[in-house]
Amino acid sequence: MAKSKTDMPKELKAKCHAAIHTATVAAGASGLIPIPVADTIPISSAQVVMIIALGKIFDLTISESVAKSILSVGLAQQVGREVVSSVLKGIPGIGTVAGMAVGASTAVTITETLGWLVADDFYRISQGRSPEGIIDSIEGIRNSGIFRRFRRK
Repeated sequence: MAKSKTDMPKELKAKCHAAIHTATVAAGASGLIPIPVADTIPISSAQVVMIIALGKIFDLTISESVAKSILSVGLAQQVGREVVSSVLKGIPGIGTVAGMAVGASTAVTITETLGWLVADDFYRISQGRSPEGIIDSIEGIRNSGIFRRFRRK
């Protein structure tokens, strides 16, 4: 699984690990839903809650709309997963099982990777540095004010 690429202190890394892995387990479990497309909302919800929780770790106020904007970057990856998983889930028997496996494993991978990308960017922001990952590519996030709302402890 993805790991932090910053020089984040162990205490913060442990808090991020807890938030990311809680969301990853929830997303993976949601990916096991055997009905095509039915897993999309619970997986996205787990990822939005994870992004908001990561913001709190770094004392950043992240609204649900900002979290959804961050999540939208990973949406292209999810669309591809959803197409493959839904097609497989639509096939009775073995297709359903294969679709569930693909859905769960991809949800886990995407959530884990997204979590560490966001955690790294939030850490950089908390240190007064520019983000280098997912947040850097979202102009709307830059305009949301999370960079200005950071309060140094």
